[in-house]
Amino acid sequence: MGNLLPYPYSSDGPQADFRSQKIFPAGAKLYVVGGFAGLGYETLTVIGYAHRRRRPVTAHIKAKYVGGWRAQLVYRPIILRAIHAAQQERRHECHRWLEPFRDDREADYEPGEPEYGEHLAQIAAGFQRALHGGR
Repeated sequence: MGNLLPYPYSSDGPQADFRSQKIFPAGAKLYVVGGFAGLGYETLTVIGYAHRRRRPVTAHIKAKYVGGWRAQLVYRPIILRAIHAAQQERRHECHRWLEPFRDDREADYEPGEPEYGEHLAQIAAGFQRALHGGR
């Protein structure tokens, strides 16, 4: 999970006060479902609420636009359904979040396990360090 960072528009341009992406407003809470491994996870699959939308939207955005990476539990049923649907439709994009790192462990994680939460926290901390220089 992370927040969308404001887009760096020029201060004297026609949209100087408009600080959002095309799909999501700046500061929107985004639930990261997966990404494209072949591109080095530069592009992520996220779920969040778009401008003036009542239902969550699944989109692909650049990882550098997401800040404040963290692992948190999700309690909202509509978000949980959207995450589940995205994982079923895009299994090849979500494999990193469901399997351990390449070491001696070979088992898949189950979402209710405490080890899965620790695994997601490590991934979030790695993205925060790589993209924004740490906390």
